Amino acid sequence: MKNAAFFMGKALEFSSLSIGLSRPNPAVGAVVVRDGLIVGMGRTQIPGSAHAEVMALRDAGELADGADIYVTLEPCCHYGRTPPCTSAIINAKIKRVFYAHQDPNPVVRGNSRKILEDAGIEVFETVEACGGNNPEGVALFAEVERYFEAYDYYVRCKRTFVELKSAVTSNFKMANADKSPLKITGEAANAWNHRLRAISDAVLVGASTVLHDNPSLNVRLCNGNSPVRVVMANDTVLPCNRKIFSVLENVAEPLKNATQVIVFSACEQPELQTFAGHVEVVKLLGKTFCENWKQVIDTLSERGMHRLMVEPGAGLAANIFETGLWNRLDLWVSNFDAEGLVYPKIPECKLVSETKFGNDSLKVFENK
Repeated sequence: MKNAAFFMGKALEFSSLSIGLSRPNPAVGAVVVRDGLIVGMGRTQIPGSAHAEVMALRDAGELADGADIYVTLEPCCHYGRTPPCTSAIINAKIKRVFYAHQDPNPVVRGNSRKILEDAGIEVFETVEACGGNNPEGVALFAEVERYFEAYDYYVRCKRTFVELKSAVTSNFKMANADKSPLKITGEAANAWNHRLRAISDAVLVGASTVLHDNPSLNVRLCNGNSPVRVVMANDTVLPCNRKIFSVLENVAEPLKNATQVIVFSACEQPELQTFAGHVEVVKLLGKTFCENWKQVIDTLSERGMHRLMVEPGAGLAANIFETGLWNRLDLWVSNFDAEGLVYPKIPECKLVSETKFGNDSLKVFENK
């Protein structure tokens, strides 16, 4: 008999396919379960369309009567662009509701549970909804919390959560963009990197990375939509023959014709006119990097992006650290020395965790 962790895990897995589609709304997944079988699945659609719960209930049809529903986020209970999901759940005669994460919106938080329970529906939330205080349930709940942390931050601060990911050797050297590539981390770290891309709205690199590493910046080692790719070009004129401007793998079908790359540039980008509609050039207006970095964050925040992943070179990392406008640093440290660029000094911050992955260690720092 499959347990709550299995069904909530399926809902979470399905939810990531709405990242990029649903913003500024959170990307939510839901499954309807009857007699131990999934009879309906749903995920959040574009703004103004159905939420995950409604899609799953539609998929289940009459089989929703007396069934359970597992939802990654607390169902909404108010009228916005759509009617409340609590009403749809009640009308479908759902017996039990499991939701993994409490909505940070004060209009919803806690109110949904009362509405559902007043209607005679049994409700389970947070770690209990993920399978309880056992290793499997606790691990899944932690994964859900990680998934929604950027949404929580966006609701509280109306700002995009900025998460940097870097890899260094044991003597704190990075790859030098002007020389041959330096492979620092192993496969486990690379898979982790792609999972972070899959839960991010956008991924940003500097112009040197685009020119010398020629990355695709799409999602390849896990399921999920590829994020919007962002380039901090500054004064560099970019050629049109870089992978970042043409790769469309793992881009959700409704987004195929939307902007896939945003280039923040202080100069004209004549070659990128080839990709009109697919690549957008935003003029940088500041006189300093800090002013321009703030413009980048303001622009992405206004577009409803919850999480920005940054994969910086040494220079870009140093500039971002100096601004103080970042939330987290995920620093991969390998077990060998090498020649390369020296990683910039990490500003005063809090080391919150350190985890070993084979020959690599992941150190996670939170900005104070």
